[in-house]
Amino acid sequence: MAEEKYKEFEEWLMQVDTPPSEATTLERWLDYLAEEHHIVKGAQEIAKEVFSERFELWEELGIKEIKITRMREGEPFTEYRYGIAGNPGLWGRESMLLYAEAMAEEEGLLEMAERIRAIRREEYGGE
Repeated sequence: MAEEKYKEFEEWLMQVDTPPSEATTLERWLDYLAEEHHIVKGAQEIAKEVFSERFELWEELGIKEIKITRMREGEPFTEYRYGIAGNPGLWGRESMLLYAEAMAEEEGLLEMAERIRAIRREEYGGE
């Protein structure tokens, strides 16, 4: 993904509230980011990379991102969990990445599996 100096921006883009209707295509999401958050020019190049992971990659594997907001010590706290089709409960990100990588490999989606592996290594390290 993006260079180290853009990591915080990339992480923010992964979590920015986006109505589902505004993420149906890359172009629509970029327009939404420009209008609502003034994300333009070079920043949209990073947003293009984030769009692929956030809105396209998981769909093929039956994975849905679920935003959970609750109070923690009197302050709102937001976290993301993942629902995986055919599997009970909600999964944390690292567990979801491991499962998604294995699922992609089983289905012969080797490029996707490698992409997920790269995301997992970047975020959590290790093999």
